[in-house]
Amino acid sequence: MLVNADLLIVGAGAAGLFAACRAAEAGINAALLERRHRPGLKLLLSGNNRCNLSQKGSIAELLSDYGEPVASFIRPALQAFGPEDLRHWLAQRGLPTSVIRNRIYPRSGKADDVLHCFTDRLRDLELPLLLNCPVQKILPVAGGFQLHCPRFSLQSRFVLLCSGGVSYPKTGSVGDGQRMAGELGHRIEPYRPGLAGMEVDNPSFQKQTKAQELDLPEVSLSLSSQGRPIAVLNGNLLIANNCLRGSAIFDASRIIARQKLQHFELHLDLLPALPRQRLSEQLRQLQQSKLPLPELLYKLGLDKRLATELGAELRAGGKATDMNHLLANLKSLPLLKPRIRPLKEAIVTIGGVSLNDIDPNSMQSLRCPGLYFAGEVIDIDGPTGGYNLQAAFSSANLALQSIAAKLPTTKPIARESPKRSRGPRLERHQSQLKKLRR
Repeated sequence: MLVNADLLIVGAGAAGLFAACRAAEAGINAALLERRHRPGLKLLLSGNNRCNLSQKGSIAELLSDYGEPVASFIRPALQAFGPEDLRHWLAQRGLPTSVIRNRIYPRSGKADDVLHCFTDRLRDLELPLLLNCPVQKILPVAGGFQLHCPRFSLQSRFVLLCSGGVSYPKTGSVGDGQRMAGELGHRIEPYRPGLAGMEVDNPSFQKQTKAQELDLPEVSLSLSSQGRPIAVLNGNLLIANNCLRGSAIFDASRIIARQKLQHFELHLDLLPALPRQRLSEQLRQLQQSKLPLPELLYKLGLDKRLATELGAELRAGGKATDMNHLLANLKSLPLLKPRIRPLKEAIVTIGGVSLNDIDPNSMQSLRCPGLYFAGEVIDIDGPTGGYNLQAAFSSANLALQSIAAKLPTTKPIARESPKRSRGPRLERHQSQLKKLRR
């Protein structure tokens, strides 16, 4: 069976769902294809299931945080559709947002509500969503493209690849989009884990089990390479089974991968709010009280469990009363033999379709006209804090604007807020395909 459309969107993650909503609102004859049994699986995991949608700030501030080469590439997309545009779009469709420490979340704090906002919109506008529908091949043909799926083929004028990266493969991100882009002549940048945890050999971190994960809400992490300072990263730190997670570690792993650092050192400031001089004075005062070392560390502000383990480590090293050694361990604790966790566990993928093969002003391929890209299938990534979802939404929006401009029958995007309903109705392929105008 061969079904025709103006646009086929491959991948129902954040970029694909948003692109499909924009296509439906513009009246484009389109369909959304997803290889898994339900859409938005990785979206549901984002922000610890709270869905950190974006980061509040000016476009210039966000671009600075992305860093090069991502900033230069994503600039046109962000300028066309930034964080405030996203908040307005969601609010108009029944999903208000809130800002917590500059991070934008759905006001409900539930990733489910974000997914339902998208799928409700698709159902209301009757855009077909085809599940369990992996695209195996994209072939350029006269007038567009032919997409081969296991049980049928689809033909369209335009294709938008939103198939994601290769981390969290159980969510459907297995690299199909990059493989098919490579078959069409695009360069694929090597994959590296972005925003990943790290393993270390520090004795004081060994006894924290997953069930008793240690959460340090505010630390400062200094990254250097062969004695050269690279970055200072602030955020939270989670410790379990010698594995470190949290925003500070995640952002460090991204910089290490982006800069392809073969040798690097990490030092942890456990009390960033306490200047070194003030900490030194407090240490002297507390040492006069003859308190046991774990209790002394606890009174300085360390988590009680960490104070116990670090105190035991310092005593074992015979330097429990050495002021300079105590200061060094509290303000610049070296992380021993840090090792980045595997790509499959990373929050985002660094690597993918090369930025040199995509027009940043339209998201159209420079090698295969009519083929567009959005989201993590491209070699774009950002730090923690909603930057990666914002890049997905912004790139999807720009791609849809570019495609809509080539379809003169499309209508302006509607801004009304549809009545909310309970969630996605997962219909079979045949009934979904009937929605496409032949």
